[in-house]
Amino acid sequence: MCECAKVHMYEVEFKLDGMIVVPTHKNCGFALNEKQAGTFQKELVKSWGLDEEE
Repeated sequence: MCECAKVHMYEVEFKLDGMIVVPTHKNCGFALNEKQAGTFQKELVKSWGLDEEE
């Protein structure tokens, strides 16, 4: 798991882990932990202009 203090939306790439796509931090190469993945999802939804209530 990624232990980086701050992960920006533009530093995330997606890699295959078997048959599952995993969000991964470009700088360290590790998968995001649950807290980072949640923050990334909120930033992504916000940048797309969608409401989180949907």
